[in-house]
Amino acid sequence: MRIEQHIVAAWAKQLSDKLLKESISALEQMDSSEMLSGDDSGLKNVWEEICVQVQDEQSFFWDTYVETMESLLSGYVELLDRDARLALWAVTDEGWAYIYDHHADDGGVEDAPVVEDEIVAKLKDELLSAAASYSNHRITKFLQRHEDGYDELEEDEDEDDGDGGEDQEDEQDEAEDDAREGGTERFFDLRPAVSDPVVFVITRQQIEDADIESSLSFLRSLVPSEHPEHAWAYKGRLSLVISGYNSDPRELFEIPEVCHYLRSLDAEWPFWLFFLNQADESIKVLAMCLASTLEVVPGAAHIDPAGLTHFLERGFAAVNYLFDSYGFPESENEVLSMGVSQIFANSQIDLDRDGYGL
Repeated sequence: MRIEQHIVAAWAKQLSDKLLKESISALEQMDSSEMLSGDDSGLKNVWEEICVQVQDEQSFFWDTYVETMESLLSGYVELLDRDARLALWAVTDEGWAYIYDHHADDGGVEDAPVVEDEIVAKLKDELLSAAASYSNHRITKFLQRHEDGYDELEEDEDEDDGDGGEDQEDEQDEAEDDAREGGTERFFDLRPAVSDPVVFVITRQQIEDADIESSLSFLRSLVPSEHPEHAWAYKGRLSLVISGYNSDPRELFEIPEVCHYLRSLDAEWPFWLFFLNQADESIKVLAMCLASTLEVVPGAAHIDPAGLTHFLERGFAAVNYLFDSYGFPESENEVLSMGVSQIFANSQIDLDRDGYGL
């Protein structure tokens, strides 16, 4: 996958996650007045009705549920700007095909036929996939009743619930929902990395000459003692490129002189996590070179947990310094830090868990 494809895919993933979260929340707010499963279903909202149908079998009213989902998703998509819709369309089958056929066209973005129906269809598939894996005590009880072949709750279950058990289970489900939602309320904005990236190139010649001053000259210019708006303008836009090693069969973290060069830069300038974008592999490449990293199989690398912890602690301390010094909003610091943490949560290999014995 080319770097620009990866960036677009990463941005589209964040957009789709946000839209799915909003759609699920809206469906959860549709209660008994809009439900079609009957008062004795034991379910609480339309989202739970969709979940049980995906996990078991579709009801007579399934087309109505589909129309509801499509209407919600379409409404959210319409609120997006064209760039965001283009990113979501670009990762549909039709979008990928169009880009492959027309990537060299002069018209470029302006001529791209962003088709909302194709975006909604892909989002609906992802929403149904989420419904297939969602569960709580009401869904479990409904599916068990259906499997056992009866349609009404037994009286002794009602009596058991009379002591507040059902209320406690409802509270537990709501707490779990809140926990799931808490970490995804805000997303780090990937659009600057896509629409206006700043490519920071370190050449093989610079590395072999141990010329860190030429790189530091640029990096230091990003952090002026005054004019915080200058630093803010470059937040999340930097893409790190190490050039000249394409013919080298080793990974960058396996090349000692590359790692030594980056460590020398890091010793003088620790603000990577503020400026590097979260859309491509820049942050991971830097972490693998600064920490101790081992390739367990081709394409899969394990970063030493202690080394990764040191990298993140030093990086977050530098980010905090910039936010404190320039007076940037703390809420943006939280979003940035969460995005960085998620990069490694999604990609870090656990040697024991993932079956890579050494």
